[in-house]
Amino acid sequence: MRSAGLERGLRSISPTWAENLHRRRLSGRRRLRHAIPELRLTLMLPVVLAALMLLGYFAWGLQGRIDRLALRNAQLEFENAAYEQAADQVSGQMTSLRATLSELANRAAPDPELEESVDMLLEGTSAAVELSAQDRLDAAGETLDRLHTLLGSIDGALEGVRQGVAFREAAADATPIIWPADGWISAGYGYRTDPFTGSRNFHPAVDISTHKGAPVYATGTGRVISASRNGAYGNLVELDHGFGLLTRYGHLSEFTVAPGDTVVRGDIIGRVGNTGRATGHHVHYEVWVNGRTLNPRRLLLDSRSVAAN
Repeated sequence: MRSAGLERGLRSISPTWAENLHRRRLSGRRRLRHAIPELRLTLMLPVVLAALMLLGYFAWGLQGRIDRLALRNAQLEFENAAYEQAADQVSGQMTSLRATLSELANRAAPDPELEESVDMLLEGTSAAVELSAQDRLDAAGETLDRLHTLLGSIDGALEGVRQGVAFREAAADATPIIWPADGWISAGYGYRTDPFTGSRNFHPAVDISTHKGAPVYATGTGRVISASRNGAYGNLVELDHGFGLLTRYGHLSEFTVAPGDTVVRGDIIGRVGNTGRATGHHVHYEVWVNGRTLNPRRLLLDSRSVAAN
């Protein structure tokens, strides 16, 4: 009886209701399957972002190290060339020095036959002994004089090499190889359309735009020969680097150096402005070599500080 009643109860359940229940279960399973990947993606996103930031940090550090290694490599090549030249010069002098030292050693070595002759002379007149001793002294003195002369020539050659290396080092320090400001190139070196007149003329510099008050750096070691107002240039600093090199920095808002000051590469000499004939805040940077302008980018070693637009 109870079994028959249960069977009638199950039959009384609506088929539609059972289908809806089955569909709900399937829908819940699908949502669960979709939710799991989304949860995984949400959890992995911070890890991926952290990895990208870490990768960018290491890439930035690696680029800086590459630039430093490139500059150091250029310095080492310069030094190696100087030392190779010095080694070649000294090598020839040392050959002569070895020959002279060998001759001196042979003369100083005991000679049995010479000793026997001296003994014989000692048994004769003292004058003969004195003459023989004088001859020997003259020979030794001549050798020492030659050695002294040779050593003097070697020292002179080495001093010349040292002066040559010092000259090259000073020239390397004076060469303007860094950019004078951090920013972007708003006007290049060469012919262009004048922003004020609209005519085509020659621009003997590169203009580096950046914000007002940004530091302006000496691009090489030198001496300040001018820091004053100069017509269209506005506030202008001029550096004499020696070796026929001159750099000019125009449109500054202020000076941090004075005429007669000595600066080294990287020293701050002023601040970016728009004084004089300028359309915006930038530094007008010129390089002169033996009285003629040169494109500053030809001397650039470190490109990190300026991005060309």
